[in-house]
Amino acid sequence: MSGSFWSVIWLFAVLAAVTTFVIAAVSVGSTTAGLASRARRSVYDIEEAVDWVGDHLSTDLTAQISYDDVRVVIDLYLEYLREKGVASTRAADVLGNDLIVVPEEERLAWILGRLDAIPEETPGAALTDEDVVAILEANEGYERSIGAIGRVVAG
Repeated sequence: MSGSFWSVIWLFAVLAAVTTFVIAAVSVGSTTAGLASRARRSVYDIEEAVDWVGDHLSTDLTAQISYDDVRVVIDLYLEYLREKGVASTRAADVLGNDLIVVPEEERLAWILGRLDAIPEETPGAALTDEDVVAILEANEGYERSIGAIGRVVAG
């Protein structure tokens, strides 16, 4: 075999390597650019939220309620947000860019109404309105800690 044959083989090998690198670089670059243009996704971990909220409630309240009670309120809160179109059970869902206002009073009334409908022997049934408000306030602290809620915008 002649030297020109091996030169052609090396040329094809180098061209294949360069082509592969260019394709990979373009793919990675376009994916990175697409992800950079999207808003950062906050992932709400229910188990972590229940622990965090339970740990940040007052000692008087934690003496009266359980983590299961906290879980019921958080589950109802998330169900309310899903109905409003603000949350999803899957991280890949696109929720849209429309402004959705979730009035605090409406959210609280919805959750309290749902708690009134559960049987007395289940967790969450014995919670008072003040207990639910305290749980939701602590949950707001958790949401701030994971970046799901930003700072208050003036005006």
